[in-house]
Amino acid sequence: MKRTITLLLALLACTGLWADDISFSALSSSVSLQEGRRSVTLTGEAEVTVDSLTISADSITIEGDDYDRITCSGSVTAADSQRGLSIRTGSVFYDRTAERLLISTWCEISDSGNELVASAGALTFDMANEVLELEMDVNLVKNTSSGILSATAQSVVFDRDADTLVLSGGAQVNWNSDDYSASVITIDLDSERISLSGRIGGTVHG
Repeated sequence: MKRTITLLLALLACTGLWADDISFSALSSSVSLQEGRRSVTLTGEAEVTVDSLTISADSITIEGDDYDRITCSGSVTAADSQRGLSIRTGSVFYDRTAERLLISTWCEISDSGNELVASAGALTFDMANEVLELEMDVNLVKNTSSGILSATAQSVVFDRDADTLVLSGGAQVNWNSDDYSASVITIDLDSERISLSGRIGGTVHG
């Protein structure tokens, strides 16, 4: 049965970990409080929560003098309840100070707030600026007011605040039964404006 590690919570409270409101639980753990090498390793149904972000994994290590680096591996799920965002992957690195989530393994992303799902070989999420950068064999599907938009590219940048998509590297888009291809495709989802650059092609239906 999963339990909260109350002894570790007391130890870490003394070192100032709670300044940014972080909590965790697991089946087992180990802790080092040595200056310059502070770390907590959680194993077995490990889970850590920072503000609205909860990450669960087979193993989680929290380290750094300010416990600002979180490394997760094995059946990782990261869910942000405030953003309506969830990610499934094999490993995650989260920098609490920079508010940056880094993934270098295959991942699946679901953004319920923006009605978007995607998969990619790597992901960087700049949480402070609400920008998702997906790399390597990106597949993306988004629901829009003009119907389903589906796209593939080697790189996709999704600005969640500006509601824009920038696709590059063999970019292809199918949207409202029209097809577009280009080196770079930029889409403003608010104005439903699509711009193509580089070697372009497409088929539109009147």
